[in-house]
Amino acid sequence: MMNDFKIDKLSVIGRAAEAYATGKLTEVKQRAEKLYLGKRYPFVISAEYPYPLHLFSPRLTTMLGGDANYPDAQDVWQVITARENIIRMIAITSINRTAAEILGPQFQDLYPQESIDVKNPRKQMIGYMIKIVMECFGYIVSRGRMQIDTNRPGAESSNRRTNYFKSATRYTKMTISDRDAFLDQIKNEDMRRHFTAMTDLIIEGRTEYQKDYRITDLTNWDSL
Repeated sequence: MMNDFKIDKLSVIGRAAEAYATGKLTEVKQRAEKLYLGKRYPFVISAEYPYPLHLFSPRLTTMLGGDANYPDAQDVWQVITARENIIRMIAITSINRTAAEILGPQFQDLYPQESIDVKNPRKQMIGYMIKIVMECFGYIVSRGRMQIDTNRPGAESSNRRTNYFKSATRYTKMTISDRDAFLDQIKNEDMRRHFTAMTDLIIEGRTEYQKDYRITDLTNWDSL
């Protein structure tokens, strides 16, 4: 299973590094202010990097901003970014399955009677949102998709699995050597510095949002 190390395949980290390097932060600042209206920002890396990492994606910003082409985007984003679901996506990724697969039953329950014309764009939206979240937690795309839904004509009934998604992207944890492969493609020294600083925090689980999510914490009976 090969990973895709082209830096333009990253949805937010590369854009964020470039924006901080050049000081061109007005647009993402306005996105955050408009979307969160004075509330505490999610997905903030650190005091040095104070703007929501996910909003460095113009595409995701459009989705969350109420564009008519992305119905229910805010509701879908809330499902995907729930702590329990992030834990589920990371756990299933660790056994080489797809992050979307573990959320499929939830979306099947939320949208059980969709036409293909509605379902396909929604699946693309969900897939992109998952990609953003996985990247924020230090996961990158592995080449090749995995089949999920095997409920097809001719399949043995005992082996069939149904899911909201028929196939989905696999992810893998970014290593330092993976990061360095991206870094080799960056020529600007300021951008390299910011990219290194941000990815160090993400890979080590030391961003502000990773501390808030506490995805590696255990919850015992007495703390429920």
